[in-house]
Amino acid sequence: MQDIVYDDLFSRTFGYLTGNRILLTRDRALAALRLIEEILITDTPDPLEQVVLELPRRLDLADNPVPPVCPPLRRGSIGFGRN
Repeated sequence: MQDIVYDDLFSRTFGYLTGNRILLTRDRALAALRLIEEILITDTPDPLEQVVLELPRRLDLADNPVPPVCPPLRRGSIGFGRN
């Protein structure tokens, strides 16, 4: 069972980076691996949560503003009321 947790931790960490379009350089990959190693050594109860909390600080990732869910609404007409 633990093998699944470890594999999931590794794939989700790097999936987080690539999913957020963060350029995965050699230094960032090594920093992520070091973080995973430190978290596994300390044997934290929820290693994935620790990675998610610590990874942006370790990699000095800028806070990306969340894009709007939908474009702003504009009043308009598609012509249904015309004869």
